[in-house]
Amino acid sequence: MKKFISVIGVLITSACIFALDIPVLSAHVNDYAGVMKNADKRKAEEYLSALENTTGIQIAVLTIPSLEGESLESYSYNVAEKWQLGQNGKDNGALLLVAMKEKKVRIENGYGLEDTLTDTKSGLIIRNVILPEFRNGNYSEGILRGVQNMGGIASGNAELVSKSVSEPENTSSGAESVLFGFLFVFGWFILFSCLASGRQNHWLPWIIFSSAFRHQHHTHGAGFSSSGIRNSGFGSSGGFHGGGGHFGGGGASGGW
Repeated sequence: MKKFISVIGVLITSACIFALDIPVLSAHVNDYAGVMKNADKRKAEEYLSALENTTGIQIAVLTIPSLEGESLESYSYNVAEKWQLGQNGKDNGALLLVAMKEKKVRIENGYGLEDTLTDTKSGLIIRNVILPEFRNGNYSEGILRGVQNMGGIASGNAELVSKSVSEPENTSSGAESVLFGFLFVFGWFILFSCLASGRQNHWLPWIIFSSAFRHQHHTHGAGFSSSGIRNSGFGSSGGFHGGGGHFGGGGASGGW
């Protein structure tokens, strides 16, 4: 339900005229807020460039002084779509957006990365890698480590993934746990009823289990919002450019 509401919200917002312009994509690292140290910016640029050259995965960073009243999720989505990060047909792009005044961060994932750089993993990167650095004023280090974890997960390079991201984390709320427990018991009740009556619809409980598990999995980015919509790209300008990838609103958001 929350994800559905987020989808509708982004659809409505995306239909409006944006007051905040989308900046030119000039490199993998676009530090318009000026928060990165030159050494870290160079490391991030070199890493992301090598990642794209070897895997085709295109990850970009955008830091801005302020959202100027815009929604973080809708602005991030529109930036990613206009920049067309990732390869055409593979949609293997991702965006790390940082809004300094609002103290907000978002990871936006292309369609092709949604099975690897999932909403949950994106949330873990933000919560366990980026935000701890940001809270200490280490914005440059947080961004560098953030993109390294994003690239490591997207490319399957476990050496780059922090332990706090690679290990599973239980973030279920009490209400979700109660709901899952109820569905589990209810499913077994139906299963035994079907077996006792000799009916051939023994698969019904497993559909319930599967649906409940998927719902729980996609909502485990607690404290992080995500959405899922499709829209056409707007193109990009400048010497450095995206490869024609598209986005569906998947990702995660957080603040410090």
